Amino acid sequence: MRISDIKLVNWKNFKKAEVAMQYRVFIAGPNASGKSNFLDAIRFLSDIVRQGGSLQEAVELRDGVSKIRCVAARKNSDITIGVIVNNNDDKPEWKYELTFNQTGGGFADLRAVLKKEYLKNLLSDEVFIDRPNGKNESEYQLGFTYIEQASINERFKTFVEFIGEISYLHLIPQLVRDPKSFLKTTKGEDYYGRNFLERVQTLNKKTSDAYINRIARSLKYALPNLEKLEFVPDEMGVPHFEATFKQWRSQGVKHQEKQFSDGTLRFIGLFWALQDGTKPILLEEPELSLHSAIIMRLPDVIYKLQKKKNGRRQVIVTTHSHEILNNSGISAEEVLLISTDGEEGSKIISSVKLPEVRSYLQAGNTIGDLIISRTAPKNINQLTLFE
Repeated sequence: MRISDIKLVNWKNFKKAEVAMQYRVFIAGPNASGKSNFLDAIRFLSDIVRQGGSLQEAVELRDGVSKIRCVAARKNSDITIGVIVNNNDDKPEWKYELTFNQTGGGFADLRAVLKKEYLKNLLSDEVFIDRPNGKNESEYQLGFTYIEQASINERFKTFVEFIGEISYLHLIPQLVRDPKSFLKTTKGEDYYGRNFLERVQTLNKKTSDAYINRIARSLKYALPNLEKLEFVPDEMGVPHFEATFKQWRSQGVKHQEKQFSDGTLRFIGLFWALQDGTKPILLEEPELSLHSAIIMRLPDVIYKLQKKKNGRRQVIVTTHSHEILNNSGISAEEVLLISTDGEEGSKIISSVKLPEVRSYLQAGNTIGDLIISRTAPKNINQLTLFE
């Protein structure tokens, strides 16, 4: 299953955006254009339906409706997120749309309030949710979505489970080395690497070993002196990644994750995340800390690892990397371009709609050359002249 279309209205950087998405998506744009915020719209839906999640908590995690709403919003201040989800045969199956705003103020606490919630099965043509639509619902009842309520969502659980199992990875190496240095994330989700070792430990050992063996084989190409990568407990029973490197000593030298470089930790985290799960995964700038020769191969790695027994796993990537986008296997349909021209928020389009893209690719160029030139700040050449 995958998200084939997404619609945003007044969501953070985007006053209005509608775009189709493939199984493999690369999102490029200038700094602060909204790449992470685009991913966050998907995470927002996932936060609503996770164990213990809700509309109110998802809004709270983002500091309230006023911080979510696009600053370019004027007459219409409602926020909308809509998605179409395709099934394993890649046919559109579910259409979901959520519109909300806030209520309260003065003596009353500000609270998210639902303006519209709609869910339709596109195969059977059955509408599962259509509210409020004249229903006599109190303001309190409109503070909850139907997709978050287990007593209601049983009939469309396939959709809810799909949304809830979308994962996100932006691994920060320091949090893997020292997970106690920051507070744990809420609801058990690992946004930045705090719980990475725990997740490896709790997975079925046979599956975990298979993942680690594949990572080790791949890592040897990046680190030629690597002999072995294992996941083993220390004297206190606490599990760690342990790498054995060749050196003049016959038994080699062993390092645990605290001694790994940032690039090594990010490589391990990325390869683990791509193997672990079948639902969409959102990758935030996976090129960070990696050598350019590795970065160039990431699109091929993603393509290979997204193949699952029950179909392909959707992988959505934000990137600034020329090396990633210059991969000749990336099609124009797979690249979404965010632009910040004007004062009405960011725009996002599929690069296949750029008027020059067809002739550009037919001339033997890669999509990366065109996209990176479009995302570079206009006056960046003057950066060294500032006073």
